[in-house]
Amino acid sequence: MYLKKLKIKNWQCIDETEIKFENLMLFIGQSNSGKSSIMSAIMFFLGYRNFRSKDIRDEEQPLIIEGRFYNYYNKTFHLKNIDVSNKNIWLKVEKNLEEEARYFVLVDNRWNRISEKEYITITESTPLLYIPSFSDREQSCFFINSLLNILESKKINRPETIDEMIDTFNKLQSDYVSRGLYRNLIFEIFRSLAIYSKKKKHSLLDNSLIIFEEPELYLHPQKEKELFENMCLLTKLGCQIYVTTHSSNFINLYMYKSICIVRKEESIGTKVFQFKGFLFSGDEVKNFNMNYWINPDRGELFFAKKVILVEGQTDKIVLGYLSKRLGIYKYDYSILECGSKSLIPQFIKLLNVFKIPYVAVYDKDNHFWRTPEEIENSKQKNKTIKNSVNKEIGTWVEFENDIEEEIYQENRERKNYKNKPFYALKTVTDSKYIIPKRLEIKIRKIFS
Repeated sequence: MYLKKLKIKNWQCIDETEIKFENLMLFIGQSNSGKSSIMSAIMFFLGYRNFRSKDIRDEEQPLIIEGRFYNYYNKTFHLKNIDVSNKNIWLKVEKNLEEEARYFVLVDNRWNRISEKEYITITESTPLLYIPSFSDREQSCFFINSLLNILESKKINRPETIDEMIDTFNKLQSDYVSRGLYRNLIFEIFRSLAIYSKKKKHSLLDNSLIIFEEPELYLHPQKEKELFENMCLLTKLGCQIYVTTHSSNFINLYMYKSICIVRKEESIGTKVFQFKGFLFSGDEVKNFNMNYWINPDRGELFFAKKVILVEGQTDKIVLGYLSKRLGIYKYDYSILECGSKSLIPQFIKLLNVFKIPYVAVYDKDNHFWRTPEEIENSKQKNKTIKNSVNKEIGTWVEFENDIEEEIYQENRERKNYKNKPFYALKTVTDSKYIIPKRLEIKIRKIFS
């Protein structure tokens, strides 16, 4: 079965939240935002993890986790008093601090109480593999044994390469082995699973769910990208993989429905933010994807506390330098070069749906040397940017007429715009350069 939806209430740092699942899920958030709490809730719900007293957020209230599975093979579960055979199967577990957990299945729009054994009979149809963020010898051994048990239960002949890796792992047991080497073995196992699944045209692990915390650890960027591609392949062929990550190499805009941003606020606890609708249409898809993924740094936006959208290189370089000079630069903010003014609204659209705070910084572009047609075109683009901004999430700052005129405090001739980033940075890094007050005000607003 495939987990499709989960409602979590009163679990650890989570007051109440809801998650809708794709086969591949990418959980992103600041450290201590609640990603691990979500993973532990999933494992508890699937019967993979025991309850601990600290799991309940408010001891006066019950813990409730409710989930929907897609019964892909239309399997019938014969329980003591009822048969469960729907395509969509709802399960629920409730737990008070001093009482035993209670288990339920939804049949004919009514919650029917079932035993823990009956509950496990259903959830074990979704085999689970867990890879924690720091995999030592014991944890790696548990993962490999769990993997072999799944392959054996499905009567699948495992690839020779996996046998070779297991032999290597066994030989390492008597020696000191770094966590990096254990992680590399797991990487090689994923590569082998992807290769053989592709040959078979279905996942060797079938519908198994793999929870993988911070897969980027101990891997260089090229291997991160390869591991992500293997994950994408396995999930397309039927496997389920849930990843917590701090790496933009595990982000793909084509799979925006898989992105789940996790945030925590003291008053409401941890919440997740997803978008399951249609993000772009028509030419927007082609233009935005080419612009977005040609520069991997742009993947940072999903991890940022705030995003500063700028038109081009000059803005990015100068704003970064001057904000540091003013002592207001923030490393958890990302300055994102959009490529042109025309594409800023598409980035705004993306940030709006994921509720990521932002400021759109753009040039007014009403230079004295521009034609009336160019000025009118610029006005329309500026208006589009302003109208795109959701004032509850973002704002905008306009340069007059661009950052060069702000820097030099003069009207610039068209011919003066050759090698803009170089000359702009050369000017502002001069020890005698004084930041104009008007520009300083705007920079402080941008980094507020």
